[in-house]
Amino acid sequence: MITQVTHVTRYVRDEDATLKFYLEVLGFELHTDTGMQGGGRWLTVNVPGNKHFEVVLSNPITWLKGEQQAEALRQIGHQAMLVLATSDIEELHAKLEAAGAKINPRGISDMPWGRDMTFHDLEGNEIYVVQPPQG
Repeated sequence: MITQVTHVTRYVRDEDATLKFYLEVLGFELHTDTGMQGGGRWLTVNVPGNKHFEVVLSNPITWLKGEQQAEALRQIGHQAMLVLATSDIEELHAKLEAAGAKINPRGISDMPWGRDMTFHDLEGNEIYVVQPPQG
């Protein structure tokens, strides 16, 4: 039986720039950065304190070949939305603006489930962030 989800992969072209964005802007921490047999790079980040769920930042050029590589490259900027939670959406919004991230023009919205916003990472993939209601 499956007991948990441990990794989700985000295809990226520029691993170093994406890593910097996830660390410095989103506040993730580096979990693993190591070379792999065959030339790939195993690069993962996680939310501080949650080492059991990692986001893999994977460059298809170093891992895949042929049509599989081409398909993965086409997915960059069109991958399924990543959903994150924050304790301070205003601070995150300011950091994203300062970093030049493409933020949805509606900005921060008040919703029944909390405050939310969407933005795109450096590779153009949409990320949804929610700050659950306090109390």
